[in-house]
Amino acid sequence: MNRGEKFQVVVDEDDDSFGLDGYRISILRTGDCSPIATFPWDAEVNEELISLGVRSKHSDSESIRFAIRLRDGLRATETRYGNGFFNRTLVDLVTESYLDKHQEIKAALEKHRGIALERTSEYHECRDSIAYVIGKRSRELTGPLGYGETTTRNILSKSIARYLDNRFSLSQRKQMGMI
Repeated sequence: MNRGEKFQVVVDEDDDSFGLDGYRISILRTGDCSPIATFPWDAEVNEELISLGVRSKHSDSESIRFAIRLRDGLRATETRYGNGFFNRTLVDLVTESYLDKHQEIKAALEKHRGIALERTSEYHECRDSIAYVIGKRSRELTGPLGYGETTTRNILSKSIARYLDNRFSLSQRKQMGMI
């Protein structure tokens, strides 16, 4: 990679993968079809590529990339508050914000109903932590990657929908006739 060259990434699924695991990242020179490098998903490499302003070649690839970023960014919050509490707080946050107005997210949430939570200080801390991570992903899209507001919302909504689908195994449950 030479200084001043423009690059793009493609994030795609390995044949044997499940959910948001098993992805690979390919780096391409802008305009080329053949990657100069392909390797298993690496969060640190991806973070560096984002900081350098390297966009994905396709919006679907960008939404996968940011769904994985959401998963990785939310892992500490999930660990701190526990799976069930985290899930219910996440669904509350998404349904009470603009996010559930996006078709992809709305469709994912229609398949998952959670129990209402008491609005304690712990609830608000968890919710703030989730909102911070989502906001950080949004700032990465508008900042270093330079996407406009509409494109950012589209990518982010698709990423959140993918994350929710993976988190609650919605596609798999639908295939098995459970929802």
